[in-house]
Amino acid sequence: MAATPEQTIIPTVYTLSSSAAFRILWALEEIADSGREIKYNVVQISRRSGPPYKQLKEQFPIGKSPIVTLETTDGSPPPTVQLKPGVLSEARAILRYIADTFSNGIWEPDAEDKGRDTFFLEFGSSTLTNKVDFVLLTEVLPQMLPFGPRQLAQLVMAPLSYYFKNDHKDIFQLLEDSLSDERPWFAGKKLGLSDLNIIFGMDMAVHRGYFDPAKYPKVAKWHKTVIERPAYKRSLEKGGKYNLAKFL
Repeated sequence: MAATPEQTIIPTVYTLSSSAAFRILWALEEIADSGREIKYNVVQISRRSGPPYKQLKEQFPIGKSPIVTLETTDGSPPPTVQLKPGVLSEARAILRYIADTFSNGIWEPDAEDKGRDTFFLEFGSSTLTNKVDFVLLTEVLPQMLPFGPRQLAQLVMAPLSYYFKNDHKDIFQLLEDSLSDERPWFAGKKLGLSDLNIIFGMDMAVHRGYFDPAKYPKVAKWHKTVIERPAYKRSLEKGGKYNLAKFL
């Protein structure tokens, strides 16, 4: 591994409570645990302040967490990595930037695992998190209505919820079949970007009771390993509330 370069860019993570921004904090804390000193700032934004979230909209017009801003240590203009100078949006793109800029290659898979890591990096957002979100919406939307309409909406949504939960079986089984003693991580032999990205969808599934650990013991072991990592625990402290059952 190459010598660790001096940090010349300081990221600031704008993190909405109980949101996908947690992945960014976990990534930064994993870098700290790899032996590299890394400096970054955190701006916590409470969901209770209600959308649109002014602090997010001020940084990027979509106003969705996570957003990361960049500041140079010498006061020079920050780089334009995406669309706006010194502003990053979209979690997977942010994770890739953090890996390329700060990680010193700790998550880079070997040639044998590269395709696997790429697949699960995409799968974590496009399939796992999306399918969990579908069930979440069928449960949350009726709760936003007054009592009478709420009961009707719950009756209408129940078949949809059942249908989308059924989709989870194949997803969790694929995840289960992909883990082994040789490859205990979704990235392969060691933790990688795909693991960092998959955690949010899995955390939602676990917090909301969509995931049965008895049926998928290898995935359950992976999740237990992750949440017991010191970097994960410190990320909870720095990011504020992380309740994906009630989204406080």
